[in-house]
Amino acid sequence: MSYAPRSIASELTRLIDKKVMVRLADGKVYIGKLLSYDPTSFHIVLGEAEDSGGSKFYRVIINGNRISEILIYEQPLFDAEEFASLLISKLNLRPDLVKVLHDANIVVVYDRIKVSESGVEGTGSFAQRIYEVYMEYIESKKKGAK
Repeated sequence: MSYAPRSIASELTRLIDKKVMVRLADGKVYIGKLLSYDPTSFHIVLGEAEDSGGSKFYRVIINGNRISEILIYEQPLFDAEEFASLLISKLNLRPDLVKVLHDANIVVVYDRIKVSESGVEGTGSFAQRIYEVYMEYIESKKKGAK
């Protein structure tokens, strides 16, 4: 895995649909699923959220200027760089046919098949082979996370 610097926006993108705790500058805390964020202001939207007082909310929109820290409960299972290396070795692909979009945490194969934590987008027998590798990868990550 590469440890090259990543932007805060790309880190937040990797956390979409993950459970996070957001601590505000005034000490108030919200826990919920990160649904979206604005990369310039860092305003964020939490879904199925709960505040430190126990009140539950369908959605909470938090001003980026008020955020003190964001703590992550769930480690993302899918790592695009790691999966790209696995695809290259398992399917004996040339490295130039597999691209990693770091900011989006996506692998693109042959410029037509996309792989992300959500799954494999593409059709045909080759997409099916990639899907099989993807399922093995996700299962092994789940076993390792327990």
